[in-house]
Amino acid sequence: MRLYYINLDREQDRRAHMEQALAGLDFERVAATDGRQSPPTEKGPTRFEIACLTSHREAWAKFLTTDSAFACFLEDDVHFSPDFGAFVGEESWIPATAQAVKLDTFFQSVMLGPPEAQVKRRRLARLYTRHESCAAYILSREGAGFFMRATEKPTLPVDYIVFPEDPAQQGLMLLQLAPAVAIQDSLYLRHHDQGRNFASAIGKLDVAKPSEKQRKILFTLRREAERLYRQIFKARRYLVNRLGRGLRPEIVPFV
Repeated sequence: MRLYYINLDREQDRRAHMEQALAGLDFERVAATDGRQSPPTEKGPTRFEIACLTSHREAWAKFLTTDSAFACFLEDDVHFSPDFGAFVGEESWIPATAQAVKLDTFFQSVMLGPPEAQVKRRRLARLYTRHESCAAYILSREGAGFFMRATEKPTLPVDYIVFPEDPAQQGLMLLQLAPAVAIQDSLYLRHHDQGRNFASAIGKLDVAKPSEKQRKILFTLRREAERLYRQIFKARRYLVNRLGRGLRPEIVPFV
């Protein structure tokens, strides 16, 4: 399986980290789009989120020029389980119906269906809720094509699109590997006391705010209305998954 890792030209430490970690695997570096080179956005995704999404799309496009059935996509601040190579070294364990397989964990509460398979002492299960991060995942050709179309005019960051709030409602077959075999550096430091302390390449505060008093009030009201809608949506989804499907919340570990 070909691996594509996304890396900014100015992030040489991350590049060295990834090429050392992936040594012996079939990988290709994808030069990331630099959000610093774009003007700030006033609404929707920030310029850094758009740059991140554009970089993932570039990697997907490279995959779609090949005749491979699956490919793995990685961000450049990822740490790997010793078992990682065994999973990306061959494809027979991936169901043909899967559009995506999430290989990392964000240590947030998610709901997974019954095991689709037991693979190398790990569970492969359908993901029924949002699981943040696009740090390490596999796409099928169908999945890559679907997400290329879904991100043509993005209103959300890339991980909200690939691993959305309700995948089943969108007809997506997204799978989670549990325990995970990859984890972002910041989470590795926080939960395992290991890592490199890579600085974030995503700007967090680069969002224009309304200046006039009336605009500020409207901005606050809209933000609160969106927050309330999300809470209602999540509560409904929780009831469907908990009572209708008999699922329980869990946190995917990293081993």
